[in-house]
Amino acid sequence: MQWQFTPYQVLSGEVLYSIEDYKNDLRTEVKNTLANFNMDEDTMNFYCDFVYLLFCWRATNQPIHTYKAFLQEQIPESSPVKENLTNDEFLYNLELDNAEFIEMLRVIITNISLKYIQTGQTIEEASRAVHHEIGFFRQS
Repeated sequence: MQWQFTPYQVLSGEVLYSIEDYKNDLRTEVKNTLANFNMDEDTMNFYCDFVYLLFCWRATNQPIHTYKAFLQEQIPESSPVKENLTNDEFLYNLELDNAEFIEMLRVIITNISLKYIQTGQTIEEASRAVHHEIGFFRQS
C-alpha cells in the first residue's frame, strides 16, 4: 500500500491517521491480495485477523518465532492451513513484504501510548489502555 504520507508525518501529528484508519486500509489490502481465492466472509476475516495480529506482534517487537509458537498452540492440528501459516519462510516473507505496514502500526501505537502517558497515566495504565485500543495484548 502506498500512503500519501510518511510514518514520520503521522508520528509528528502533521497527518492524522488512526488505528481504525489503519485497520480499514489493512483489511482492504488483505482482501485485494486474496480476492482471487473467492473466500467466504469468515475465512477472509480469519486471514485479516491473522495478518493484523502478526503486524501487531512485530510492531511491538515480539519475535516471529514466538508468533509461530502462539499459532501452533491456537490453530487446531486438523486445520488444513496450519502448516502453511506456521511456516518460517512464509512468516518472514510476510513481514519483509509488509515492512511499511508494520512501521506505520509501530508509529500509531507510539502515538496512542504518548496520548495516554501525557494524560498522566502510569506506564502500566497506559499500556493496558493501548492494548485495549489496538485490540492486541500478549502476556509474556
